[in-house]
Amino acid sequence: MTSVAAVFVTYNRSAMLRESLLAMDASTRAPDEVIVVDNASADDTARMLAEEFPKAVHVRLAENTGPAGGFGEGLRVAVERGHDWAWLFNDDDHPEPGALARMLDAMPALPERTAMFASWLIDDRGEVAKLGVAWKNRILDHVAPPPDGGSYDVDLLIFAGALVNAAAVRELGLPKAEYFMMWEEMEYCIRARRAGWAIRILPEPLVRTLHAGAATSPPWRLYYQSRNHLAMALEHRSAPEIWHWAVRQAKFTAVTLARQDRKAARTGARARGAWHAVRGRMGRTVLPQ
Repeated sequence: MTSVAAVFVTYNRSAMLRESLLAMDASTRAPDEVIVVDNASADDTARMLAEEFPKAVHVRLAENTGPAGGFGEGLRVAVERGHDWAWLFNDDDHPEPGALARMLDAMPALPERTAMFASWLIDDRGEVAKLGVAWKNRILDHVAPPPDGGSYDVDLLIFAGALVNAAAVRELGLPKAEYFMMWEEMEYCIRARRAGWAIRILPEPLVRTLHAGAATSPPWRLYYQSRNHLAMALEHRSAPEIWHWAVRQAKFTAVTLARQDRKAARTGARARGAWHAVRGRMGRTVLPQ
């Protein structure tokens, strides 16, 4: 029997985490274990888990390592505890009741070397978000699903509700904790694809996501977006990827100058991120505010 650990990464959002864990409890096929990676939360997360979800494995980190470090730690723990797949969630994501049963039913048709397997999402407006894009030194269009409704190949996905194969983790290692946040998923997908692993999407909306946060990214998020994308391109020593980074940053900056607030802060954050990528300054260098 396939063993699956659900992994939630959380930081100071105990109420939201509670709702996601309650939704997980309603699964028709429950995960074999629930692992909560707590990025040094200062709220009542620890008490809530101990009182309301005592069977969950609570992994409390000494400091906030962001989504990159949190997902990496969750994957490490899930693999060490002997699970075949780790089912990854942010604390504002949760599955539909039949999600895991449906994903497991579809697994026999997957290629043998499948690193990640995810579904479409239902966003906070109740609309279906079709995940999965192609990559060729740059982000291309969304990949169209096949007419038969089966799973299909993509190059990039996000970790919200993604199943990650323990065998791939043992071969590839973990997401880069030094990214802190932004592009850790993209880098991991590209690493998997370059190693000959498949990434598949099931074209059914099986996970709900709230994506709680500001509608417009604050400057500190733009810093990490710029820095980590460029850091990846530099590590790959890829001129086309560096060019793609430059074009994206130019487009984002043009939008900022045309119609966004805090223009100097936003453009400055992107420029600082680029400088730190060139200098190799990684990790949590700018605090979320």
